[in-house]
Amino acid sequence: MSKSQLNLIFKKKFIYLIAITILGLSCANSKTTKDKTCPNQVNGTLVNMTGLDGCGWMILLENNKKVNPINLKTFDITLKDQKKITFSYTEIKDRMDICMAGQIVEVNCITSL
Repeated sequence: MSKSQLNLIFKKKFIYLIAITILGLSCANSKTTKDKTCPNQVNGTLVNMTGLDGCGWMILLENNKKVNPINLKTFDITLKDQKKITFSYTEIKDRMDICMAGQIVEVNCITSL
């Protein structure tokens, strides 16, 4: 192999390495971190409401209000009854649920305490 062919192979490998590094860093899960990317976090407690007809996991806020998260299972967090968390959410006003035990919300980020 000539020197120019070796340089070309090295350049291709270097470009692949950079691409894989960028891809890996972009896939990092920042949903479970408490930082500036997740403003307006509040404290809450996970509550297993599966015994109540049509309900599942809910979050009890510090003001004793319950919220019904529609996307809780998309986060890398262990669901355990009475687990303390901090999270931010967006209220979903145009959606109905058969549980009717709390406001339907979409969780933006969540962290165990």
